[in-house]
Amino acid sequence: MKKKIVFSFLVVFVILFCSACNGSVTRTLRHDGFTYGAEFVCDNFFPKDKDDISYEKIKYLTGTHIINDKGKIYEISLGQQYSNESNCKPADTNIQVVAIFDENVIKASDGKYYYLATNNNTVAYSEISNQDRSYYVYDLLLNPEGTLKVVTVDDNSGLYYVLKNDGNVYGFTVSKSDRNSPPSVANITIVYNKNNYNGNIIDFNFAGNSSATYVRTKDKIYKMYAENGDDCKKYADVECDYKMKESESYNEYKDYYLAYNGHMVITTYGRVFNA
Repeated sequence: MKKKIVFSFLVVFVILFCSACNGSVTRTLRHDGFTYGAEFVCDNFFPKDKDDISYEKIKYLTGTHIINDKGKIYEISLGQQYSNESNCKPADTNIQVVAIFDENVIKASDGKYYYLATNNNTVAYSEISNQDRSYYVYDLLLNPEGTLKVVTVDDNSGLYYVLKNDGNVYGFTVSKSDRNSPPSVANITIVYNKNNYNGNIIDFNFAGNSSATYVRTKDKIYKMYAENGDDCKKYADVECDYKMKESESYNEYKDYYLAYNGHMVITTYGRVFNA
């Protein structure tokens, strides 16, 4: 009888303790500019207990897909579940992703390029041919060995940020000598140096002066903050002074982050937060 009472007490304590932690994470994310969103159910990515290492790890998160660290693609539906009573399902493709471009183009392990999502003129997981007007830009930036992720910074000026497997993010300026010539790389510079972030960069995003611009290492997230946030939000004639800073909230609650992409956080207690 005593054992049952002790066990029941422990169960209640754990539930209350976890609920308190979840509440603290939720409040911190809200304070950090995220809004509380829908429930997220996807057993593949949730550990069954603290010692479980069999669950899949998320490498890239987009608004429509999850790509795990082995390159497998999952489709996600935020809010409304699929018929499997889950917010995720394996994509109907054998493509293994090795690099991603702007969340809508991927390079596969076979060296070919594919559309990730269905849009007006594209079909998800279909191969990109050289008839696509951007094909040669994709090939120029995705083809070199070691490329992990490409983000378009300014299409008009041909500026792209590229994450390499050496842990740095490089700025590539792409140009054409004339409209009939293939694009070429005119300049390369380091824009996010791993030495400034205490470790190799494993993910990033660029969205100008906004909190969706971030750099992520194995242990930390750095993102854009308005240092004079209160004043620039209050006064029309005060410009926001943005600076890349370490996310203190992530440091404190990183064990509760299942996935992060600057615009969205999925927590280990199955909630989606949107910026």
